[in-house]
Amino acid sequence: MGEPAEPVWRVGESVPWLVAWSGEQAFELQKSVLFPGMIELSQAERPGEGVPIFGAVHVNRQRRGLARHLCHVCGQPTPARDRWIFPAASGGMVTMAEGGERYGGNVPPVHEACARRARRQCPHLKAAMARPIACPADEGRLIWRTDVVPGMEQLAKSFPVGLDVVMSCYRLYGEAFSRKVARLRREEAARGRKAAP
Repeated sequence: MGEPAEPVWRVGESVPWLVAWSGEQAFELQKSVLFPGMIELSQAERPGEGVPIFGAVHVNRQRRGLARHLCHVCGQPTPARDRWIFPAASGGMVTMAEGGERYGGNVPPVHEACARRARRQCPHLKAAMARPIACPADEGRLIWRTDVVPGMEQLAKSFPVGLDVVMSCYRLYGEAFSRKVARLRREEAARGRKAAP
């Protein structure tokens, strides 16, 4: 018997556009374009070089995807009429200083067709039994994050002491959409508990 064939990885088909590759593991600090006055972590951009690291998000593509509504799966723009997210499987509820919670989405949107492909192929979405919902007309607000992205703790130790470095960002949505997401997350959690042995 011969050895199994190496998998063929194609961005937008078998590998989401947002995933980092082993050939992209070079980083530097630079002035932020999205958040003027801030310094951000920048990552080499060579999608397709090496092998995909499915547990790692490419930091530049994550920020650019959220800012420009680029599809998490294929990297192309999502028009407002075809913009979906999986809020039960990504992001989280943010406690507001004035009280209450809002949904903070940390993954760019997807096209409806890309959402269907993601549900078929992504183990994380399958395990979460996640369903996509349409993004609201209110796009929310883009907010930077300077906390260390999981898996980059060692890299963060090399940053100058006291320097706030933008590593990621999220989109903070309004109250109405946040209530809808909170309800959906409760429903999906209850459904998951019923499905558990």
